Amino acid sequence: MLKEKANEKIDQLLEQMPFFIQEFVEIKIADEYSPNTILEYLRNYHQFFQWLIEQKQVPEKSIKELSIASLDALQLRTATQYKSYLLRRKKQNTKRINQDGSKKQSSATLSKVTIQRNITALKVLFKYLAESSNNSQNNPYLSHNIMREIANVSDRQTLQSRADLLEEKLFLGDETENYLEFIRDTYPEALSAQAMKYYRRDCERDLAINALMLASGLRLSEVVSINLNDINFEQNRVTVVRKGNKTDSVRIAAFAMEYLANYAAIRESRYQPDNYEHAFFLSISKGKAKRITGSAIEKMVEKYSSQFKIRVTPHKLRHTLATRLYRQTNNLVLTAQQLGHSSTTTTTLYTHIENDETTDALNSL
Repeated sequence: MLKEKANEKIDQLLEQMPFFIQEFVEIKIADEYSPNTILEYLRNYHQFFQWLIEQKQVPEKSIKELSIASLDALQLRTATQYKSYLLRRKKQNTKRINQDGSKKQSSATLSKVTIQRNITALKVLFKYLAESSNNSQNNPYLSHNIMREIANVSDRQTLQSRADLLEEKLFLGDETENYLEFIRDTYPEALSAQAMKYYRRDCERDLAINALMLASGLRLSEVVSINLNDINFEQNRVTVVRKGNKTDSVRIAAFAMEYLANYAAIRESRYQPDNYEHAFFLSISKGKAKRITGSAIEKMVEKYSSQFKIRVTPHKLRHTLATRLYRQTNNLVLTAQQLGHSSTTTTTLYTHIENDETTDALNSL
């Protein structure tokens, strides 16, 4: 999400929050936390506070009224109950629709990653409230930290198991170029006249976005935020803001540059953006050119990939680049740098995808 949009949402949520959350956000902004991180924290706090009120764990009736005294009265048992609630809770953002138009209830529970993000956010907040004197009263707000003893959740799955599940959703080897050729040549063959109209308008853009993700491993939010001057066609690089609000110059594999150049050549004439619209990737909304959204890219990738091989997300295209790069270089540090990882811990997953060395060693026994 763009900084401007994230900051707008932060301001909207802060209007519903008690004063100590506003102070907490001020501290995190001063510590140069990214707006997206702060926004994610606030969403998690809003959910936790709403749960406290609904479960009558606090006397207040609204989040805005929540007092420090009420939080300080909470016991460790409350934090344990909330963690149990998260572990049982069903996903609510399903996009599937019933025949009557209502949202279909999901049977899947929250992922361990989502639950851990919630717990981490609460640990950060309660640590600040119980230990920091950098606030309006110059003393810690809480006398104890109920989140200190809450254990993190872990995905009880080996890296090899995760890699095996991931591999079938990657476009490895020739499939990378075959996927792009499918979008360009095969996909439009069965389109209706109306669908063809939109395909012809957006095909260069869609090819450029898919090629860029497969050639750079950028995150979805990083692709959305690219501006006109961020792509260096001479050096095959793109400037993006990574997690942690760090600016990075990311290399792009050569095969994607033609797709990016083709889109750049028609961007202005095809979409006719206003002079102040600096977004590189555009979409038409209500007859006006605007920066494409992450949701639009997700739907676009799902549309093409489901007909090519298997329905995937933009993040799987990132995984594809990471796997191909590690296979080519056998270098975890280089792969981590390309992905914008702060360490090689996360990147280790790619060493387990189709590990031919292990297979060959076992077969030679």
